Amino acid sequence: MFRLNQLAGQFKEVKFLADPLEYLRLYDMLEQDEKDICFAVRKFAQEKAAPTINKYVEAAEFPTEIVEALKPLKLIHKTNTYVKTGLAYLELAKVDAGLSTFYLLISSLVPHSIETFGSEEQKQKYLTRIKDMDILGGWALTEKEYGSDASSIQTTVKKVQGGYLLNGNKRWIGNGNKDILVVWARNAENNNIEGFIVENKWAGVHAEPIKHKLALRIVQNCQITFKDVFVPDENRMPKAKDFQNGVTQALQHSRVGVPWIALGIQAGVYENVVKFTTRRKQFGKHVAGFQLQQERLARILTTFQASFLMVIQVSRLAQEKKATLGQIAAVKAWVTDKTREVARLGREMMGGDGILIENYCIKALTDAEVVYTYEGSYDINSLIAGREITGLSAFK
Repeated sequence: MFRLNQLAGQFKEVKFLADPLEYLRLYDMLEQDEKDICFAVRKFAQEKAAPTINKYVEAAEFPTEIVEALKPLKLIHKTNTYVKTGLAYLELAKVDAGLSTFYLLISSLVPHSIETFGSEEQKQKYLTRIKDMDILGGWALTEKEYGSDASSIQTTVKKVQGGYLLNGNKRWIGNGNKDILVVWARNAENNNIEGFIVENKWAGVHAEPIKHKLALRIVQNCQITFKDVFVPDENRMPKAKDFQNGVTQALQHSRVGVPWIALGIQAGVYENVVKFTTRRKQFGKHVAGFQLQQERLARILTTFQASFLMVIQVSRLAQEKKATLGQIAAVKAWVTDKTREVARLGREMMGGDGILIENYCIKALTDAEVVYTYEGSYDINSLIAGREITGLSAFK
């Protein structure tokens, strides 16, 4: 009993832990240049994004002024590993998961597709401008009738003199109304799904932001139609020859990043909740002093620790080209699932104040639903992992 009282006395002297990365000394797992990226993006997020982001969230508007403030950091040039890029996603998502998702699109899916599948001419024409954020792009795979069943997409290209005619539709395309699109379409001649770089200004391209969505509100997810869009031969990505050697490879790359966004949501929930509950008092004591609240707070924090360890390990493996599709899918599925639980717990702990946008948790709760679904739903990612574990495919 004496020992317990002694420990209790020690705990009273400790200030609340504001940074979830400190609890298990997770910073020790990072190289100095990785920490530098983390702290630089944190500074930007807190000073430039946090003060105004929620007005854009409430209006469902693209935060142009925040994106312009991000450009001078030349961040895409510096985040040249999975961990560095992931830490940027984490810090941005602590402020807003939509902002982090926007950055994933322009830093990973779009430039990686051009770097991996594009010609040297395409790289010279587009990559520097993309990485400088002078042009913004979207990645167009999903269609109105084809989501998880992506290999069945029906948008087509037909060979004509000097290029291709593109016809069809795409749905839920983030940044779909910006400057360029990486479009995946079925070649009418060989039935293969191939990749093309399409400029939004071209005749026949029409992008309309999807209204009334209640999550990732700043991301301009668009319904896009292509009607006899002429795509020059030089805008076909020559190495994106079919679904496996195009779409699958691109998603394997970007899917490593999504759990980092989920980590940012978890961290944002933890940081907001621990501040709130150590400040607010009920029944004559701090809310954080009640047993149920401490159990929930411990659950949030330990979920973050476990998630971080999984995510950094798969990121290191991916950097060494040792991560399998199933491993990446399993981590994405598990971490995003746990993020939903963390967001729910955080909202509960704040009571009625948990539904206010300035307290983050209700925003986290809705955004976590999307992160759980995009880049492959929980079920699809679990089945990809299951196929790898068993050697048997439960889907086509």
